[in-house]
Amino acid sequence: MTRDQRPRWRIDDVLARTDLGQLLDELAVPATHQFRGRRWHCPLPDHDDQHPSVTMHTDHRGHERWRCWSGDGSHRGDAIDLVALTQRVPRGDAVDWLARRAGMIPDQPLPPVRRKARPAVQRIVPLNPAVVEYATACERILWSGGGSAVRDWLHGRGFDDELLRANHVGADPGRELFHRRRGLPYGETVGAVFPALDPAGRLRYLQTRYLDPGDGPKYDNPAAALGSNPRVAWTRSIEPAGGDLLVVCEGIPDALTAAAAGLRSVGVLGSQAPDHSVATRIASYADQHELRVIAVIDNDPAGRAWGERLTGLLAEQGIDLSVFEPPCAGTDLNGWALREPGWTIRLTPETERCGMAVTPANRATELTDMP
Repeated sequence: MTRDQRPRWRIDDVLARTDLGQLLDELAVPATHQFRGRRWHCPLPDHDDQHPSVTMHTDHRGHERWRCWSGDGSHRGDAIDLVALTQRVPRGDAVDWLARRAGMIPDQPLPPVRRKARPAVQRIVPLNPAVVEYATACERILWSGGGSAVRDWLHGRGFDDELLRANHVGADPGRELFHRRRGLPYGETVGAVFPALDPAGRLRYLQTRYLDPGDGPKYDNPAAALGSNPRVAWTRSIEPAGGDLLVVCEGIPDALTAAAAGLRSVGVLGSQAPDHSVATRIASYADQHELRVIAVIDNDPAGRAWGERLTGLLAEQGIDLSVFEPPCAGTDLNGWALREPGWTIRLTPETERCGMAVTPANRATELTDMP
């Protein structure tokens, strides 16, 4: 068939009738089922993929895409790219191949588009004004005489006043001195209040970190009825962050540590592993601002599991995550920064752990424009 005789299919119509997961099942070795989600061995004939390295994801534009993480940069794309690469045909022939597979016939009505299952949507509870009032009062207390103990503790963690003010950090003197409504952090002892901000700097949630938790939990959150936990907390640097890097951390204090170093950062909240909504929002922000993404994990087994989970979730979003950990066992990013004020210089390939990718492009001298 000549080019002039070829049916002219709308690419959107062809892709809408193509299930990329089923196509990968046909053209690649059947997917394995791992904690990171479905994976396939690379289907390209010239790539001997020893381990299943191909993932698929739906990007923020709603397009299904695939990528081989052990191949070169050409081992990726949409369903058309997959057919063109595996069948060794031009892109136009790949479109025809997919159209025939989908039952599309020239000059006949298009077959219906099969609806794809959508994940259940969780109910989002708006932030109650009482939480905002609590955060505002705690921020005011931090800069009063009643907040001196919390200020000293925060300074000891390496946070200066400018950073604390920029991120609206506060002090809870405890319930004996500060009355609060039911559902707010209980206030058993004195605590530092860390607001969870959105990318625009607006309060979306908060966590109170007790300075001396005793046998109780370190962190206390508002009740679910007063607002949904957004699971991510964005930070604000004292000066506009430069470079093309986003640092993902475990919790707000570590994210503030990265912000203090002049880096864009986001903290993932809660002891649970990151979920798909967390990965989607991080990936969307990184795509919007054209940022590379790294994660700094805690140096312990739980931190490594957290990093592996985040790596897989972001891979499904098309983000190639590099993971770093502090050099000392049991240390988080804040503890690392306190021991080594120049910690960013240690972001080198030698910090690689557990087979997680760490690339030379993540050197601190490139990320922070240090002389």
